[in-house]
Amino acid sequence: MSGNESPVGGQAVIEGVMMRTARGVAIAVRRADGRIVVRSEPYCPITKRIRWLRFPIIRGAVSLFEMLAIGYRALQFSADEATKDAKAAEAQKQGKVASEKEGEEATGMSKLEMAGTMALSLVIAIALFVVVPNLATHYAAILFTGQGDRRLLEEQSPILYNLVSGVIRVAITVGYIAAISLMPDVRRLFQYHGAEHKTVSAYEAGKELTVENVRPFTTLHPRCGTT
Repeated sequence: MSGNESPVGGQAVIEGVMMRTARGVAIAVRRADGRIVVRSEPYCPITKRIRWLRFPIIRGAVSLFEMLAIGYRALQFSADEATKDAKAAEAQKQGKVASEKEGEEATGMSKLEMAGTMALSLVIAIALFVVVPNLATHYAAILFTGQGDRRLLEEQSPILYNLVSGVIRVAITVGYIAAISLMPDVRRLFQYHGAEHKTVSAYEAGKELTVENVRPFTTLHPRCGTT
């Protein structure tokens, strides 16, 4: 990190990006009229505020849930901005003039709904990337040996088990990304994900954050949490 020493993380949101450092969080969202709406707030990790949460294992789990919460709040903010645009477009279609105050009335998810969404997302992720690969690997030997009483148990063949389950996980991941990328909104989100990587790389290289300076950088980033 030759330029700015403070590491930056982030994620793509609806029509924008969220950036996070050790001191703050900022979200920038492009509205339908071209305006860039920015919201920034100070940030101090909970592990710095509560000492006992710094212990190994606990620290990692707490940080994961904290990042999920920040990410969902950023997505909620961007969704609220998109809802305002949708309401304005609908009002215009009906021959009405939507005021900014009416747009502000667009309600996002409540804390309970956000918690439920996070829990459901985790359950789906665990089912798709943990349960399914292990079950598929567990019974893979039946297909290849023709013996219904054989199982590819991890205890019996740990190397083979992990190789097979790894291949299945990669196939599921690639298939999942390929499938959702066919959706226009998700493809747009992926584009902002690449823009976020370019911006972080430019910042860490000490470049001024202009379109001209950011454009040459790659859309890949070695610290990407998605990979």
